Amino acid sequence: MAEQKASNVVFHAREAKSFNLRVNNSATKHLPGVQCVETDVPAPAAAGFRITTKYWPHWDSRALTIKISVVITRTHNQRFKVVTGHIDLPSRTGLPVPHVVHRRELVPATGECEGGISLLAKRADVEANCVVNGHFTAVCTVAVARGWPPLLLPTPTRLDYDISMIPDLADVSFQVEGETFRAHRLVLAARSPVFKAELYGQMAESKASSITIHDMRAPTFKFMLEYMYHGLLPAVAADMDDAALKMEFQHLYVAADRYGLDTLREMCEEVLCATISVSTVLSNLVFAEERTCGKCHKLKSRCLEFLAVGENFKEVGVTNEKVEIMKDAPSLLAEVQNWFTLLRRFVAAPRFLQSRVKIYLFLQKKWGYCSSRKCIFRVG
Repeated sequence: MAEQKASNVVFHAREAKSFNLRVNNSATKHLPGVQCVETDVPAPAAAGFRITTKYWPHWDSRALTIKISVVITRTHNQRFKVVTGHIDLPSRTGLPVPHVVHRRELVPATGECEGGISLLAKRADVEANCVVNGHFTAVCTVAVARGWPPLLLPTPTRLDYDISMIPDLADVSFQVEGETFRAHRLVLAARSPVFKAELYGQMAESKASSITIHDMRAPTFKFMLEYMYHGLLPAVAADMDDAALKMEFQHLYVAADRYGLDTLREMCEEVLCATISVSTVLSNLVFAEERTCGKCHKLKSRCLEFLAVGENFKEVGVTNEKVEIMKDAPSLLAEVQNWFTLLRRFVAAPRFLQSRVKIYLFLQKKWGYCSSRKCIFRVG
């Protein structure tokens, strides 16, 4: 084992069993072979259990990959326990950098080991994005829960599925682009405050057995109904490209906003953030700019962050999408170009370091831009 000072542990909250593992990259990068730095966390995960962190600076034979593990071991006989957890590698700015993480794995339970979690990452990515003053930090969280051996229990059907399978009890229908959709008033009212007001309030629709929906596509209304019954996003075709996916979820976002389905709206925004590419970033930016009350601030922030990368900005400049945006929203495109012209001058100035921190501060000052991503614990 390498000496303990190569890494140290700082607790966030004893009750949550969340902690920072600070790794001395300079002291460990030259360790030979697959030598491991092992550290005992100075607090028990639960009575009779111990947390240990393990760090391999050269996990593979070519010394290109690092590995971090957090494992739970028994100190004496205990009942069967379930171990869960998560590890993240924040960047120098404290923001998560998903592309740095190569793979996450579960540590199987063997002997006294009750299980754990592991993270693998490319050393070059970690050093380029996460190392500060020769160190980088892994944000770890673990939980040990009382558990029992797996039992083969019958799985009850879900109430939402049962209700959707009895259309003869539906008490309202909707006409959308010539298609008819039957539904249950109580389900819609429970999900949407707008439907509750329409179907049970003083509005004319409360007495109508058939309601016509205007300014909405039939597939979008169908997807919205499926969400209200089952809480699920629509299944996406495997061959759907980013542009088609963007269009589908922009329509669904508007529908969710119209009917007060805040969680669906936030889910759609997350999907739209994931579709950002050279061919979709400008139309996503226009869409976010058109939303009222800053509801689409996260999407706008992600678009600006994407454009802040010089190569992305150059590629966007020669796309067909830019031509369309010049027709539909020339003032917004001109504003983007002006701010990023200033940005390039800013980072090129010799008195400033070309760091993402200063880019964020610049955008925040000039355009109210602030990245919406936060460093949080997420399972899976």
